[in-house]
Amino acid sequence: MLIFNQGKYKSLLAAEEGELDTVAALVATDQNFRPDYHLVAPFGLINDPNGLVFDGEKYHIFYQWYPYGAMHGMKHWLHYTTPDFQQFTLADTLIPTEMFESHGCYSGGALPLGDYIAVFYTGNTRRSSDNARIPYQNIAVFRKDGKLLDKYPLVTCAPAGYSEHVRDPKPYFTADGKVRFICGAQRDNLSGTAIVFEMENINTPPQLMGELNLSDFDNRHIFMWECPDLLKIGDKDLFIWSPQGKQREAQQFQNNYHSTYVIGKLNDLQFEVEQFGELDYGFDFYAPQTFAGLDNSESAVMLGWVGLPDLQYPTDEYGWHSTLTLPRRLTLKNNYIYQTPLEQYYPQNLTALSLQQATELADLDRRYLKFNPHNRDFSLRLFDNPQGQHLNLSYENDVFCLDRSASEQTESMLSLGEQRYCAIADLQQVEIFIDRSVIEIFLNGGEKVLTSRFFIKNRQNRLQSSCRLEIESAVLAPIAYLAE
Repeated sequence: MLIFNQGKYKSLLAAEEGELDTVAALVATDQNFRPDYHLVAPFGLINDPNGLVFDGEKYHIFYQWYPYGAMHGMKHWLHYTTPDFQQFTLADTLIPTEMFESHGCYSGGALPLGDYIAVFYTGNTRRSSDNARIPYQNIAVFRKDGKLLDKYPLVTCAPAGYSEHVRDPKPYFTADGKVRFICGAQRDNLSGTAIVFEMENINTPPQLMGELNLSDFDNRHIFMWECPDLLKIGDKDLFIWSPQGKQREAQQFQNNYHSTYVIGKLNDLQFEVEQFGELDYGFDFYAPQTFAGLDNSESAVMLGWVGLPDLQYPTDEYGWHSTLTLPRRLTLKNNYIYQTPLEQYYPQNLTALSLQQATELADLDRRYLKFNPHNRDFSLRLFDNPQGQHLNLSYENDVFCLDRSASEQTESMLSLGEQRYCAIADLQQVEIFIDRSVIEIFLNGGEKVLTSRFFIKNRQNRLQSSCRLEIESAVLAPIAYLAE
């Protein structure tokens, strides 16, 4: 076992006495923004959800984690298990301790294997002679109780024809019981793609099968495909991924990077596309992944990162960065993905509020809100403070808008614009989950979704609407974190 300590490439095992306590104490000074019912790290930065798997009894959730502060440094996989998405028990962390992961454990997925789970991940390494990146594709084996047993490399370099950017292996079983894993990749000509490896079983060497071919996708300007995920819902095949370089548009693909999906039919490596879409229209959503180990006969379950690469947030000064979305159930309707939070996040006892004038609503910053605008234009203002900061939601001419221009933002946030738009006709339902500095908005039962961070200090829990809205709401209970 090696203990890495090279600047920001510093493992958890290299922490000096009291060093992590200092970061935790800084996090504790944040009185405004820490979420109650979204999964967060105790301190430091998190990004992609990883290794999502149901082992037959409980769910395993890993995510990218740098413990020493709100920056992208040596990536670990922090690991929780949960039977119900309400109580989360800390399990063994995947810590870089070998040369095949010397500069971090990058993203990947997992498979259930009897009493074990097999985690596939990219080992980030650097060649000492010229600091070039050498990507390894690795396996870590955990017991179902969350204990790490072993880890070892499967693929020790990028295949010929591809750059150093080959990463994020997501495994799945084929119809005949073989194991395949799909990686995001960049060709030598700097265009993005995904490549597929196959193993007879978990103990045999992988063989490169080739690229996943999409029958209808405009890959112009795309320099990398990240976080690829192949799955089925019922008899339909889905491919979810995060293509980097797609051109921004006025009412879709509005961020620097995006998460997309196609629905259709997969025949070996050929994917016949029937539908293409964007998963989320908000300011802050990236790198989603679905859970392995579920039957997916009617739906799948997905988590995403409430964040984006290359952004800083006001919480960085408190030593923490980002959170994960609520777990979402994915269903197919009219050949589109619909997304809704899992059923246990919906409160049973709702309080009615007839809103028009400015109204105080206790604990608005950790509430669920639901209303039917009856396809009428409206504007809804959320929160206030002495500086006049607030959020504004509006609907006009079949376009929904989330406006955070009157809230605290960093320069990197401002560089991507202050409004997010979503075209949606016949708006009949708006559901909002607010959690301190996170807002997830589900329109028409999950037909369209907007996920965002927002930052309003010393806020007053105030609502105001441009027209009468009959709102139902409830305060949501915090999740619980348990020790091993």
